[in-house]
Amino acid sequence: MTGSGGPAGDRAADGAFARVARARAARPEDAIALYRDWAEHYDTDLVEVVGITGSGRVAELLAEHVDDRTAPVVDLGCGTGLVGVRLRELGFLAVDGVDISPEMLAVASAKGCYRHTVVADLGDGEALPRGPYSASVSAGTFTTGHVGPGAVPGLLALHAAGSWLAWVIAAPVWSAFREILDAQGVVTVRSELEPIRRGGDPESVMFVGRLPG
Repeated sequence: MTGSGGPAGDRAADGAFARVARARAARPEDAIALYRDWAEHYDTDLVEVVGITGSGRVAELLAEHVDDRTAPVVDLGCGTGLVGVRLRELGFLAVDGVDISPEMLAVASAKGCYRHTVVADLGDGEALPRGPYSASVSAGTFTTGHVGPGAVPGLLALHAAGSWLAWVIAAPVWSAFREILDAQGVVTVRSELEPIRRGGDPESVMFVGRLPG
């Protein structure tokens, strides 16, 4: 936790951590309302208060494996664009963002890091962009509440053969995701349990995989 600045600061920090916990457990229909009200302060809560580092970390992992910075990339559950900003800093020029919250996407779009943004539930294949993408990245989406492993086949359908995946997957759901990724023929290149916030315990798997092709 960052410096709080007294009781008021402590209450603000407690609120930020509580919102993060609620978000991780929220079902898509509940997440829409949560993020609508949170979008304006989301970056402050995550970056300055909670100290989230997973967004930048997963972008850097993708950059280690994708040399072509013009390759089309999709940011799954992009939120306010924390991953997208880091991808742009790393030189990626064709990143599209997908999120269930129009309000979060409005914040993301204003940052200028995405080529296109699409409002969609990641479990609704008909609403997703067509692709094909050479890579995907995701942070904060594959958790106990948001998007489960059942969405994986539809998400993989957005990718070209030989595409790369760089996903943050919460530890409690990792085994279920690993099973379906294996069943879909995704080759695991990296799957390490790591902290996703400053000073935090390891709590999510930093997964890098590649589709056959």
